Amino acid sequence: MGEIGIPQAMRVEHREIHERLVAATRISGPVGAAARQLATILHPHFEREEEIALPPLGLLAPLSRGEYHPDMLQVLSMTDSLRAELPRMLEEHKAVQAATLHLQQAADSAGNAEVADLAQTLALHALSEEQLFYPAALLAGEVVRMRAGLATSAASR
Repeated sequence: MGEIGIPQAMRVEHREIHERLVAATRISGPVGAAARQLATILHPHFEREEEIALPPLGLLAPLSRGEYHPDMLQVLSMTDSLRAELPRMLEEHKAVQAATLHLQQAADSAGNAEVADLAQTLALHALSEEQLFYPAALLAGEVVRMRAGLATSAASR
């Protein structure tokens, strides 16, 4: 078992969103200003997700096949941190959603379909994280904990 890592699809999606947002920050006027505001909010959030919320997803495939290896225990520090930080991360999503809506409105007003599409992509991405990825990451930690014969985390009882 190697290092626990972010699934490739998620790494690519995060990188593409980041690159598209960086490009949007270089646009002049209200669209660029809205993109810069969003980037300021989003960057530290993305970094923390890539530290604690997304790597556990790399265990989903092996865990779904019934696999377990003691190296998987390293995921527990991530999922315990995610569980503890989840309320704050969800609050950050509210700020991201507001900044994304502002970007969407600025892009629509400017007739910039590419940036408007970025805003829609980002809004859907955040929703996917809330509804799928964060819960799946927490479940991955709980499955590892159970397979290791450890007590479940207090917050999940």
